Amino acid sequence: METFKIKKIEFDEKEKRTIMAMENKFLMTHMSDLAKLQQKGRYEMAEEFIKEEIEKRDVSESEIDYQKTVNYLSGYGVLDPVLERDDIEEVLINGHEVPLMIVHRQFGKCYTNITFENRGDLMALINKIIIFCGAKKGRAIIDEILPEGPRINLTLPPVSFNKPLLTIRKYLRELPTVVDLISNGTLPIDMTALLWVCVEGFGIAPRNILITGGTSSGKTTMLNSLLPFSAEHERIVSIEDTLEIDLHYCNDWCRTTTTEFADMEKLVENSLRLRPDRVIVGEVRGSEAFNLINAMNLGHTGMGTIHADNARDALLKLSAPPMNVDPEMLVILDLIVVVNRFHEKTADVRKIAHIAEIGNIVEGRIQLGSVCGYNPKTKKTEFHRFPAVTITKISEAVGLEPKEIINEIRKREGILEYMLLNGISKEVDVLKMIRGYHKDPDKVWGKVYAGLKHMGKKRARMKEYSTASHEKE
Repeated sequence: METFKIKKIEFDEKEKRTIMAMENKFLMTHMSDLAKLQQKGRYEMAEEFIKEEIEKRDVSESEIDYQKTVNYLSGYGVLDPVLERDDIEEVLINGHEVPLMIVHRQFGKCYTNITFENRGDLMALINKIIIFCGAKKGRAIIDEILPEGPRINLTLPPVSFNKPLLTIRKYLRELPTVVDLISNGTLPIDMTALLWVCVEGFGIAPRNILITGGTSSGKTTMLNSLLPFSAEHERIVSIEDTLEIDLHYCNDWCRTTTTEFADMEKLVENSLRLRPDRVIVGEVRGSEAFNLINAMNLGHTGMGTIHADNARDALLKLSAPPMNVDPEMLVILDLIVVVNRFHEKTADVRKIAHIAEIGNIVEGRIQLGSVCGYNPKTKKTEFHRFPAVTITKISEAVGLEPKEIINEIRKREGILEYMLLNGISKEVDVLKMIRGYHKDPDKVWGKVYAGLKHMGKKRARMKEYSTASHEKE
């Protein structure tokens, strides 16, 4: 593996001894107050602590760099330069003998130049993280959320053999929008337009969609990017074990998470009493799957993610223990979107690997129709066909002919192309365009159509995403 160099926090030996002693005292003095506190609150607490230490003459101003010390006490020490970088998506620590490793968004897995001198230094960092998270000490496996948002897993001896393991999953400060995903090649623009229609359903007939894929394939990122397509008036209930779904722009968002008082199954059951228009399960793992599929059968729109390599495996997982969903109930699903990582040149890239449409049961087996699939040879997601059953369901619900639904998909493809060409990718701007179209489609489409007509050659150069999909229709 390559070594990715990170600007480290440097101390001389005397400075290090002083700051380590202060850090230990700070954590012991304010242990209960620091739990779940955001960085700003910790910073103010560290400032007050250092001022008191100077006043009491337990430490002199000449012994420390005041600003560096405050930052170190209130932060995560050697991890701060790593956690501050948006181009790093995971942090991996495999004991103190091995340099800290990262998963870089562009370069993949790399070593870094950050090391731990001894086991004690690493255990001091782990103890600090446990305090900041407000986690219970004494457990060998700790799965928590840092106050700033990243997800952290600590696996400690005796569960981990002879050395502590630390894994941090970071999230982008600004979640990528569908335009970002189109731009970086994750989403084909024509499939995005189709998913737009299926998620929104003209405000009357939104479809039930599951997103599946392997570990760190981008399932939740995909889910978050598609949710702005939902109608503005919807009451959305999200259910999560780890808080990763972000619907801050939704005025009627009911956010729920598991606690010692309610597990996922109970939360899905309770969501039906909240009069939801849409129920979202962050990750379907167990018996809550039955309640989610049952909610769809009762008329509520459902979305979520599930860990499986392909659409068929997702269905098999749903019908097997511990989920135990009757296959006859699973036909309420409309689409399964499969996202995976592919290695291209020197980097890992995330792409839609497949979109499958759920059909009827034939001879005890649920039929799957292929809407599109990624071709590793051409490096493109190739369109196969429109999901006929899904489009028919929408057309019957909204009173339009299937051909009119397909024309609407083409319009929305044009709107997405317009945003792509004009650099409209920020969440607030994308959301404004989507909601503007929902409210006054003629006005927005008129503006978009006129804009596309004037783009000429520039637009022609951007048509690579189509890959002859129009001709197939």
